[in-house]
Amino acid sequence: MAVINISGTTLLCRIFALIFLLSSALNAQNLLENAPKGALIITQSDWHTQNDQYLANPASLMKILTATLASEVLGPDFRFQTQLSFSAKKVKNGHLIQPLKLTLEGDPSFTQKDLHQLLLNLRKKGVTQLDSVQIDASRYQGHAWSLGQVWNDHGICFAAPTGAAMINRNCVFANLKAGKLNENARFYMTPGSPLTIDNQVLTLAPDKAKNCDLLLKVLGANEYRLTGCISQESKRLPLGFSGNDANAFFTHILKQELALVGFGKNVKISFVESSNALLSVDKKIKQALKLSHYSPPLTELVARMLQKSDNLIADSLFKASGYQYGLSQSDVHNQDAYKAGAIALKALLNSHQLETQPLVIRDGSGLSRENLIYAKTLYQVLGLWLTQPQYAWLIKSLPIGAETGTLKNRESLKDKALKGRILAKSGSMQGVVNLAGFVQIRDKEKGLKLRPFVFIVNQFTKSKALKPAKFSEEELTLFNLEAGFLKAALILPKSS
Repeated sequence: MAVINISGTTLLCRIFALIFLLSSALNAQNLLENAPKGALIITQSDWHTQNDQYLANPASLMKILTATLASEVLGPDFRFQTQLSFSAKKVKNGHLIQPLKLTLEGDPSFTQKDLHQLLLNLRKKGVTQLDSVQIDASRYQGHAWSLGQVWNDHGICFAAPTGAAMINRNCVFANLKAGKLNENARFYMTPGSPLTIDNQVLTLAPDKAKNCDLLLKVLGANEYRLTGCISQESKRLPLGFSGNDANAFFTHILKQELALVGFGKNVKISFVESSNALLSVDKKIKQALKLSHYSPPLTELVARMLQKSDNLIADSLFKASGYQYGLSQSDVHNQDAYKAGAIALKALLNSHQLETQPLVIRDGSGLSRENLIYAKTLYQVLGLWLTQPQYAWLIKSLPIGAETGTLKNRESLKDKALKGRILAKSGSMQGVVNLAGFVQIRDKEKGLKLRPFVFIVNQFTKSKALKPAKFSEEELTLFNLEAGFLKAALILPKSS
């Protein structure tokens, strides 16, 4: 008869480990049974999984997938390029007698200051007079906003349009201050901005301003009307408006800079519908001079995207990845840029044997209400970050709970046991409160260990918090749920 020799210490260790795992799962289960009324709680982890059969709105958790796609398709050293080009032979006594070509690739970091420097460099190359500028912003086809994005977000900075033409984040900042009683509020926006805002906001007495809202109405291309009311006791309110016509927005700023640098106010500016329109010209230019501006590398762009939940960078990288993937498939023409990004992302997931057929992918930022993802998909992608060397750098780009980025002030992560131990991406919109990433475990024998998790809350509603309470009852319940779920992962059973 075979004899199995198991020391008492080893056996006890295994028993305690089993008890711990069972108790952790039971604790998490009991905790999640007390979810806010109506909320759908989906968890995916190695210590607790619940409702994983449901597709859910990921909100900004989409940025986890976008970061993975950009890392794979574009590579960590990728930079967006903005380029001026012309033929040196066409410069006569400083006069460029052919159109100056400006090629835009959708750099979300490109600013008016960068454009100014490009034009200064042009003058240093001997060009002092221009007749026209032809802008090639044809790289991306389709809409500037994704399907399913809330229409009344379109004039707000966090949902600025993405395309090849982008400058100053396609955004203008302003502020609103209470005026005299029953008169228009005081509105300030930097003079010369590429937007027109008609301010019709009224200043009301505090007792009449309890239900005041601000409404933004689109009047035309980069033209809005701001209506509603504010209380006379209101502090200065910062506002951010995006352009709804990116080409006109860019043109306005380009004209300003051309005049400022010394090229005058009469330079003709036009957009080509396709890069093919300039291809024949380029072939004739044997000695073309090119001046370029480069964005920060992908590593820096992704870090900002994840830390600040930057929607503009996310959708820019999503479109750039779709475009680059399309080049490898010889299929980039007449393809909607968001659809191209979705095709590229699904191809990447398929290459890692991850299920994609039921998924609905509309964008890379998570702004679309139509995005539908399994928690398991996000969990498996986070697993790739742990196991595949090419994705390892992405982990360091995540915000740290109660310390950095969008997680710095997340109430649930201020718990003493969790502070500094959660590396994750949040995802929020109306009815959605999500978190996915890693719990950092300090194991005496194995050192630091990361345990991936996904915690999705859809269909969440909250009542108004009663003063002086900062949070509603539903929010406090949700904080406890999230903290309890994460704390269940903190203690690892000791290895035998």
